[in-house]
Amino acid sequence: MTHADWIFSGGPVHTMDPLQPHTEAVAVANGRIVALGADAAGWRGPATELVDLTGKALLPGFQDAHVHPLAGGLQMLGCDLSGVHSLAEYRALIADHARANPAAEWIQGAGWYGDVFDGGFPHRALLDELVPDRPVFLISHDGHGAWVNSRALERAGITDTTPHPDGGVIARDGTGAATGMLIEHAADLVSALIPDPDQKHIRRALLTAQAYLHSLGVTAWQDAAVGQALGMPDSFDHYLALESEGRLTATVTGALWWKRDYGLEQIELFKERRATSRGRFRATAVKIMVDGVCENLTAALTRSYNGHPHETGMSLIQPDELARITRAVDAEGFDLHLHAVGDRAVRDCVNALDLPRREGWDPRHQIAHLDLVDPADVARFAATGAIANIQPLWARQDPVLVETKLPYLDEAHQQVHFAFETLRRAGVDLAIGSDWPVSSPDPLWGIHTAVNRTAPSADPHARDTRSQTDPLLPTEAITLGAALAAYTTGAARANRLDAERGAIRLGMAADLVVLDADPLAVEARELGAIGVDFTFAGGQPVYSRAHNGALPTLLAQ
Repeated sequence: MTHADWIFSGGPVHTMDPLQPHTEAVAVANGRIVALGADAAGWRGPATELVDLTGKALLPGFQDAHVHPLAGGLQMLGCDLSGVHSLAEYRALIADHARANPAAEWIQGAGWYGDVFDGGFPHRALLDELVPDRPVFLISHDGHGAWVNSRALERAGITDTTPHPDGGVIARDGTGAATGMLIEHAADLVSALIPDPDQKHIRRALLTAQAYLHSLGVTAWQDAAVGQALGMPDSFDHYLALESEGRLTATVTGALWWKRDYGLEQIELFKERRATSRGRFRATAVKIMVDGVCENLTAALTRSYNGHPHETGMSLIQPDELARITRAVDAEGFDLHLHAVGDRAVRDCVNALDLPRREGWDPRHQIAHLDLVDPADVARFAATGAIANIQPLWARQDPVLVETKLPYLDEAHQQVHFAFETLRRAGVDLAIGSDWPVSSPDPLWGIHTAVNRTAPSADPHARDTRSQTDPLLPTEAITLGAALAAYTTGAARANRLDAERGAIRLGMAADLVVLDADPLAVEARELGAIGVDFTFAGGQPVYSRAHNGALPTLLAQ
């Protein structure tokens, strides 16, 4: 008889399998779950590692259904502003980074929040002061804008009279002068001039992101922009290389980036990429941007923005064209991953996902973000069978939402803001994605906010009392069980990994996470304080809080 490599016992095991939700032990052999409960003891052998949970909880590894690891990894290696939330801190980090990288042709970074600046937008004057000699390009935390200095504007040939590019806005002040804020595709005018990082740096960024996600208990994800997109280089070949070298320890679903200025002919490239992907990296989805975000008035709304009577946002792809694209992509057996923030964009996506069903095809189409959903579209959403890919960490009354978003929304729109429970109650399946580096990829932070509709106490972007105590539309909170499912079985289904991963069940891959507390046993307000002790991917240890690396023997036999 084959013996187990690992046996976990001594703490609650939440399987996320509705047929056997809880058990007391798990045995793992050759990367698979081979026994549960009392049967696990029979798999003990002389080399079996016995892991005493000491009352801590074992769950399936978390899966992120919408994340940008390359962007996150590059941000961690560059001028990373994501861990602070003040103008003084931004000033110090930018100046320090420029001083530490005197040979860099460009100063690049990301992670700034608009609410830090007067009027919600930064100005090139501060960057000109801090870095007068080189171009600076800093992407906003949400990825929908860039803050640049005068040198960068000059490099791109952007003047006060340069017309707005298709799908973008060059922000200007009251005198008509370009401010250094470039919205949506206007940022491409500068990012196109920045040399791609070299191969070594890109792979270092992906490995940095992988290690960070493993440290949070994430064992699988959907990369929501595989291709040259959002100012990032194409990660496709790098994922393949890491897989071939045995360094890809996560399981990754690639969502191939749809270039809106190309036609249906790009589907042939997608088919080639799907056929070439292998092992832990499979490119089975297609990502399409349908609109922007509310904070810069580019999310597509069914009525005008508050205070802007003639502005209803941008439809990056017109409804008829979107329907033509989704039908063609679905016919080739790809899962659709549609970015839709505004209620008009969501409606266009719901219409476009009213697709013919065919025998043998089990689509995992999803609409991501869903900041605003018109109540009239909820039942139709459910009827499509599409998945709601939600980012719960946004569903709270933090300064970003209160100061830079809510003022643009009328009262009726504010009442349908991140309507998670409404969607769930209507029968829409939920999957959670973090959209990192837009927001933290910590699953426990996301779960905390999904359940409480308030911010976790450690979040640097929500330190105020209102963020942490005053819930945003509390009737739209989901239960802890629903939140855990959306980060495990729900995300696994969205990632097309549910046959192998997402639950603790016999025969499943042993993607596991040991939490330092049982989420089912703590107060709801303490969920965000739970941490990760160990993470296993495919039965192999990939993170230990104690050792910050591969695990040694956890408990002497």
